[in-house]
Amino acid sequence: MKKSILFCMLSVAAMSLCGCLNPHLSSMGASTMVVAHQPRLAVNGENSAMNLSVDAFGGAKMTGRNVKDGFSAGATASLNYRPLGTMTPLYVEAAFGGKGGKASFDCSEVGKCNDFYNAWLEGPDGKKKYSFWNLQERIAVGADFDVGPLILGLGAGIQLFEGGGDFDDMRDYLGKSLAENDDEGYGVKLYSTARVGARLGQHGVLALDADFMWLKTLNVGFMLNYFHPSGFHGGVFAAEKVGYGVNFGKTFSF
Repeated sequence: MKKSILFCMLSVAAMSLCGCLNPHLSSMGASTMVVAHQPRLAVNGENSAMNLSVDAFGGAKMTGRNVKDGFSAGATASLNYRPLGTMTPLYVEAAFGGKGGKASFDCSEVGKCNDFYNAWLEGPDGKKKYSFWNLQERIAVGADFDVGPLILGLGAGIQLFEGGGDFDDMRDYLGKSLAENDDEGYGVKLYSTARVGARLGQHGVLALDADFMWLKTLNVGFMLNYFHPSGFHGGVFAAEKVGYGVNFGKTFSF
């Protein structure tokens, strides 16, 4: 028994010394969604308890855990419903979206990439960009509070994702011996958000959102959007596994 324990301890020590730890890889769909949350704002002069927002987006200079040099583009649609009426802060939001792009593998986990994985990164396959596609769905509840001209909001829910492409194919290959895969190309994550905004009178609303998607790992995204009373909106974002980019969309009232 003592010899077995000693052997295990020596094996762990040897693995640490030779850098034999495996980096963690996950689906590109395990990222926050680019959804511009519609504040309480009369769209085209109409106050409605239900709004549908559609957005198109594109991002570049993508980074994330063990990924780099990526870009993505996609679209989202979100249904925002205020069950107690437009004058109350409570909302329910359901969103659906898709994205695609390319990204390269990397070693961003210091001390967790083994020598064989690092050698693969230095080879021709390790320097390539691999294509991916993902679908994402989210359901959340939250509240937006008016504090004078400011808007303070919180929300939470769950997000699902699924996808594929060359990126996931290579991820499966690396997962056989050189890396650890956190998912099989699909999964469920917990989602939370915090926002602060400012009402600009008849000129609309400016809002900053911070989105967090977590379970095993944490992915963070930030969005700054301007909402015009005509229903058009747009802004900029920075999100892991999506990139730095711009989004533009339109909100419809029912």
